[in-house]
Amino acid sequence: MLKGIRVLDFSKWLPGQYCGMMLADYGAEVIKLESPKGDDPRRFTPQKAENMSYWHMMLNRNKQDVVVDLKSEAGVAKLKELLQTADVFLEGFRPGYLAQYGLDYTSVKKINPKIIYVSITGFGQNSHKPGHDLNVIGLSSLSCLDDGQDVALPDAQMSALMGATNAFATICMSLFNRTKTGMGRYLDVSMYAAALNMKLTGIAAMYGCAEQHCKPFSRVSHYYGVYRCKDGRHITVGTIEPKFWQKLCELLECPEIMDRQFDFEHEDELIKIIGDRFATKTLAEWLAKIGNEEFCVTPVCTMREALESELTAKQNILAQAEDKEYGTLHYIGYPVKISGFEQKQPKRAERLGESNGKF
Repeated sequence: MLKGIRVLDFSKWLPGQYCGMMLADYGAEVIKLESPKGDDPRRFTPQKAENMSYWHMMLNRNKQDVVVDLKSEAGVAKLKELLQTADVFLEGFRPGYLAQYGLDYTSVKKINPKIIYVSITGFGQNSHKPGHDLNVIGLSSLSCLDDGQDVALPDAQMSALMGATNAFATICMSLFNRTKTGMGRYLDVSMYAAALNMKLTGIAAMYGCAEQHCKPFSRVSHYYGVYRCKDGRHITVGTIEPKFWQKLCELLECPEIMDRQFDFEHEDELIKIIGDRFATKTLAEWLAKIGNEEFCVTPVCTMREALESELTAKQNILAQAEDKEYGTLHYIGYPVKISGFEQKQPKRAERLGESNGKF
């Protein structure tokens, strides 16, 4: 889909690397640029081999690796040479850092007016504040539950991945727009803005309830929440539709609450009734009782359970490849399937500077 597009991926952390991975997955020629010591994630644990962490190998598949030393005139000159032939330049440095080398957008567009220059940072170009995903989701309220009474820390780096996805989508839009206008673009991608944007339904509810003087509808409620089973495992209840709520009441053998789905004034009482009932059986016992019924009551799976599930098998999203040097490599593909396009078997991430001399 992106064959013929050349991307210079000069990102060091997850947001840029994930965006570059998606571009490479769909056929762009992605040249991964690294300093002589390599990106820090190369040394994350666990390691497949020295300077080849599993993290690095997943995110930098299908890319070619070139070392560029910004501390040397030759390194800066090499990068400027590469920029002349690039369609996309992807970077994740602090605002203003690349300007000292004449590599800011204003300078680069003089070298290549048609380039799509993409900066992914925690808080955008108007802020020098440092931060990683954990900081961003805290500051944006993305990790806040029950109006500050509790906190959730998702295993996925939500602001980083959403920032990367926003960058990917906007790059594709900018490339399309360039075919009509011939113009390059500067894309200022903020992980913080991405995190806030993910809260749009909650923000709408907050403003709406302030105007209507009503109690905000929480992300969780008695009919939309997570409950603990007898064995300590958890089960999710997403019975928004009345027909599903009725099936839940039948499952729990609680006919007395069947007409109280929208009784928000006594929500704590309803949560206790449902919670106490779920606590009488193990997760396996509840799943056996549910059987093949489909009404949005499902288990909270471990990562291994999810990967080994029938649902995952139907997605055809997992892949593995054999490499002469590194053995079996495991990958998870991009989640969108496009008719007439098949993703090829991933090419492993390269060693530091493996493609030096090719460009």
